[in-house]
Amino acid sequence: MSARVVTLALLGVAMASGCAQGPAVIQADHAFTNVSLVDPETGRIELARTVLVRDGRILAIDDARRLQPGPGTRVIEGEGRYLMPGLAEMHAHVPEEREGRQYLEDVLFLWVAHGVTTVRGMRGADYHLDVREEIARGELTGPRLVTSGASFLGNTVPDAAAARAMAEAQAQAGFDFFKVHMGLSREAYDAVVEVARERGLPFGGHVADEVGIEHALASGQVSVDHLDGYMQLLVDPAADLAGIQGGFMGMPLTPWVDRSRFDEVARLTREAGTWNGPTLTMAENFVLPDGVRPERPGLEYMPRGVLLSWQRMGGAMQRGETYDPEMAVRFVEYRRQFVRALHESGAGLLLASDAPQVLNVPGFSTHEELDALVEAGLSPAEALATGTVNAARFLGMEDRFGRIAEGLEADLVLAAANPLVDIGTLRQPLGVMLRGRWLDRAELEAGLAAIAARQAATPEGGGDARP
Repeated sequence: MSARVVTLALLGVAMASGCAQGPAVIQADHAFTNVSLVDPETGRIELARTVLVRDGRILAIDDARRLQPGPGTRVIEGEGRYLMPGLAEMHAHVPEEREGRQYLEDVLFLWVAHGVTTVRGMRGADYHLDVREEIARGELTGPRLVTSGASFLGNTVPDAAAARAMAEAQAQAGFDFFKVHMGLSREAYDAVVEVARERGLPFGGHVADEVGIEHALASGQVSVDHLDGYMQLLVDPAADLAGIQGGFMGMPLTPWVDRSRFDEVARLTREAGTWNGPTLTMAENFVLPDGVRPERPGLEYMPRGVLLSWQRMGGAMQRGETYDPEMAVRFVEYRRQFVRALHESGAGLLLASDAPQVLNVPGFSTHEELDALVEAGLSPAEALATGTVNAARFLGMEDRFGRIAEGLEADLVLAAANPLVDIGTLRQPLGVMLRGRWLDRAELEAGLAAIAARQAATPEGGGDARP
């Protein structure tokens, strides 16, 4: 008996008796037959496979000729099409309770409809603890939710005592991690770090000016979002920056960036074990001359109030007296080059677009971020790894998602073409499996149409576009 059959037998799987040369017949809830399995980590494709799913988990994987679904199994005929792990959006803003239940459900569905089966909530609230559990129980259709509590900001935790109290309360409440934000004093930041170590919780997010990227790396900050704080470390140390403010993500420092420092700073990041969620798309929407483009796909799914606020927020920078379009383009180029340096150094990268945020529509922006990573120099496989195996590894959930492997939760995306060749094929998945629940293309399109119809019928709809 093969090792795989032994494994299945140990799991209590009943196999039909018959000819030893015939296929194993196994009862399951769903079966993907004759699919090509995509492994972003290795960049390989396994052809002609059958994947069985039962009770929300991947039960068995084998050559299509050796594995047959039992009676009553819902069969999804792959016809050679491509099955890959679901994507993780690692910088998400899950709507808050005051924004309304319908808006929450719509945003969650937009992610799912684009193959996003895990989100890392970076604007947390107590409400999200209930949302996390509703999703886990299958009562609410949405990606697996990993959530921070409310952000640690300079104006909410002005000193170490306030920071410690807030961190203790969040740890006791059951949030998954702490999100540090802008304006934090060094003492307040260090207090959050102390509680994080005592409680065994990770902390990540922004890098306040007083903290600085070097101190954040030395303190064990697990993630830096938006490449915060790096511009200050990438400038020429001999540059005279008197009177120069860091501004938006350090963009005013662009003229003094020293390209020769990229590899060294990337190495320091790798050695610190800190991951980066670059949110390239969000930054580019803010700063590029054509960033605010009303014709972008997906805007029809967002409330009009959100769209108006996005236009105001994005356009304000381009209308500023000190705005320099040439510097903005160089700033974007440097960010992409530094992402490439991080990747080549072995520092961890995460798929993170920051949505809903300025013209970043949930789901749509995830794929725009994948495109940006490829344009920065990653291969399609390497870009997809940032939102699959990398995300699972970062979250300590490699035993739950991130790959197509027996025993893992069935978070899967079926694509028409090979995403390692045409990454854009994932923008319209043929279907998405959400921990064993299958949503085919017709169901996804019906859900998207319903969202668009709601927004068209309520032009002054709600939602919130705060960062």
